[in-house]
Amino acid sequence: MKGLLLNNLYSIEKSTKTSMILASVAVIILVMTQHNIAIKAALFLPFLLVPVHAFEVLKYDALSGWNKFEITLPVTRKQIVRSKYSTFLLLFMCSLMMIVFIFFAVDQFIYPVIDQVFFNFLFRGMGIILCLAASTFMLTYKLGTEKSDSIMISSTGFTFGVFFGLSILLEFVLGTIQHIDEVFSVIFFIIASISLLVSYILSIQIYIKKEF
Repeated sequence: MKGLLLNNLYSIEKSTKTSMILASVAVIILVMTQHNIAIKAALFLPFLLVPVHAFEVLKYDALSGWNKFEITLPVTRKQIVRSKYSTFLLLFMCSLMMIVFIFFAVDQFIYPVIDQVFFNFLFRGMGIILCLAASTFMLTYKLGTEKSDSIMISSTGFTFGVFFGLSILLEFVLGTIQHIDEVFSVIFFIIASISLLVSYILSIQIYIKKEF
């Protein structure tokens, strides 16, 4: 399992490092503007730049033929799928730590920036990338990397469908209650997390039955 995870990380090492540096610089610049919209964008950007490289692992595996070789290794197909999701979660945590560190430093030494808006959009940013990953991994295992463009379009549609659908549903059910934004952000994150878990379970079932 550890070897599989390291192989995944090595295959995307250069692009991931570049994205992490770019995301760090961009977040610092956006936060330093002290503009409300820029700060909100800074809470989304790392999640959209860094964890997405985990999706490239499946493509690299197919292009290099590694996906056919790794099933001959002394590992189960469940472990193979788990390594892909673990790669995503590791990059996800790196993005989260990057945001928390930069915002905490700015909040402590420059100006107050950690407030309710920070937590709201942090949860939303995490929810969006989790939904995107849930759909992308499952569809890629089902349809193959050849349909990557269609899969990305479908995953984006699924993500924003959940986002806006939940927003409309909560407004209909709860109305304009106090702290509705906070309620929406937390529920969206929870639903996105559950979606990733369901995606993981389904991807295992699909991969176990897959023939090469």
